[in-house]
Amino acid sequence: MKKLIFYIIISFVFIQPLYSQESKVDEQPNFFNSLSISGNYRFFAQQRYFIDPYILGVNNNDTSRLIDRSILIGDATQLPELTLNIGATPSKNASFGTDITIWNQNTGNFEYFRGMNLGVNLYGSFKTSLGNFDVKTGGIHWLMLSRLTFKPFEGYNRYSLFERNPWDPQFNLLIKRYADYYDRGAVVQDERWGRQAFQGFALDGGGLPYGLRFTFLYGKAQTNGSSFKTIDNTNYQQSIQFANTQFYSSLLPSYIIAGRVTKDAKFGSFGLNSISGYSYADSLASETDNYFLHSLNYSIKLKRINLIGELGISKYNDLNSDIVAVTKIQTDKSLTYLPIDIEYFYVGRNVYNKNSEIINTSIYDNPIDPAEGGVLQQNGSAMLGVGQLANNRTGISFNTEFEIRRFKFNFGQTISKELERLTSNLTYGRTINSVTFSEFYRWQYLNDVGPYGRISKVFRGVYETVSLDNREEGVIAFDKHFNSVDLQAKYKYTIFQQNKSYLFYLGSFKSAQKKFSPMIVFNEDAYIRHYSHQLENYLGINKRLTFTNYLGLERVIGNYETDISDITFMPRNQTVLGVGIGFDYLLSKSTAIYLKHRYFSFEDKNFVLDNTSGHETTVELKVNF
Repeated sequence: MKKLIFYIIISFVFIQPLYSQESKVDEQPNFFNSLSISGNYRFFAQQRYFIDPYILGVNNNDTSRLIDRSILIGDATQLPELTLNIGATPSKNASFGTDITIWNQNTGNFEYFRGMNLGVNLYGSFKTSLGNFDVKTGGIHWLMLSRLTFKPFEGYNRYSLFERNPWDPQFNLLIKRYADYYDRGAVVQDERWGRQAFQGFALDGGGLPYGLRFTFLYGKAQTNGSSFKTIDNTNYQQSIQFANTQFYSSLLPSYIIAGRVTKDAKFGSFGLNSISGYSYADSLASETDNYFLHSLNYSIKLKRINLIGELGISKYNDLNSDIVAVTKIQTDKSLTYLPIDIEYFYVGRNVYNKNSEIINTSIYDNPIDPAEGGVLQQNGSAMLGVGQLANNRTGISFNTEFEIRRFKFNFGQTISKELERLTSNLTYGRTINSVTFSEFYRWQYLNDVGPYGRISKVFRGVYETVSLDNREEGVIAFDKHFNSVDLQAKYKYTIFQQNKSYLFYLGSFKSAQKKFSPMIVFNEDAYIRHYSHQLENYLGINKRLTFTNYLGLERVIGNYETDISDITFMPRNQTVLGVGIGFDYLLSKSTAIYLKHRYFSFEDKNFVLDNTSGHETTVELKVNF
């Protein structure tokens, strides 16, 4: 009997679990409610041939030039060729996403698998009796708060479509991109458009009592980044755990805390916004580099008038606090015949927030090396486009639009001046062939380069610095006034009564001068006169094929109070020309090829080293899946 009881116990303890495990082998575990994999493949090739090779710099009367011919397979903007987006929903309230990027620049080091582009992101969505809450953590998210706290400048949708961005989406009908620009004044962009990159913890709340909703951010913005560096194991403990170890190049804390609370009402909304940035400026963590900006924004919708604006206060390190105010009135055309958009802005000299629409032109901070994760902006007394904000500046912007049959017109103007006389420099961005010029310095973000040391590179663009002779007895003697005007015309026509085609013109005119002027200054009273014209034609041959054509002309003229050539003893007299031709062809519903050829030239008649010309051909093959 004892042996029988013993065998029964052994069977229960060992055999039953084995039987139980065996019985569950055939059951399919339900890990995810849904699993998705998507992405795109983008092959990009560029061949460049110089007629007059670009001069990178001059050293002891010796000039260094770019080589006559070059071929690039990959992308000079350092974006991957293949991106896989993976998402899963383990429950109805939670999901996560990640991506894998594969990229090869053919530099001699075959590192085809590059890792992750936007990191590993976790999303959570929860419905409660109090409200609905969304949580975002992990890698890079594209978010926005208000114009003055956490948002990039979008402008008024006046831009060229001939030069494709690497992230541009594509459609089953390629002409739709140009049709949308004609019909809506904008094209579909990916999630980055109008948003800032953010890494950390984000919490959104909506459906709260009293019509409230909120957003809270804690983590890193683009200006807080830091790269990885491989550690030399000889300087660390010799242990297997330190093999292939990487650390951030800067271990000092650098982060932002931001958020907003919004009250929705029948007539509009009000919001309280805040952002604070914290970092250390030296390796000993003794010098801080801190700022904050707190604001109130409002949007009031009346029957035929909208009132939109934001008021804020800002402080940078030990500088005095300063104020910023942006207020806009929008009228319906039933009230004013044409729709009118009028905006007044005042941005104090000590207002600082690089995560907003405000360009920093008056505060010298500790610039972050873009190679280490920072973002380079145009600085100095910047000549900016219509509606763009800069600190130490006040002014007014005006925009309107109207139609005449198949023509659509829109017009914008900004008149502004600096509040205080702080610098003898002006800066302006190049318009025509700007991406081409930026690629002369591939994979680098350099300041004050070129044959005369006055070119600086930003992402997919360059800007130029002008030195002014505006001092008397060592003191800046004159104010700086700015004018900018945009004029755009769009026209739709058909070929053989069936294929839609589009013709676009965009003119941009800017000037900077000593005195106030209600319009652009076209004479020698202006320090700098900057004009550009862009004409684009998109000819729809059929549903698969669209021919594209481009013509761009840019002029920059300085007066004798700007830089003077040592050879000609005359100021800037620049002419930039771009001529492009190409086609978009749809190979299948998800695959398209884009071929573009561009002739480019830059000539300064008075600064003889600043001259270049050549041809550039690009082929882009894009597959969505």
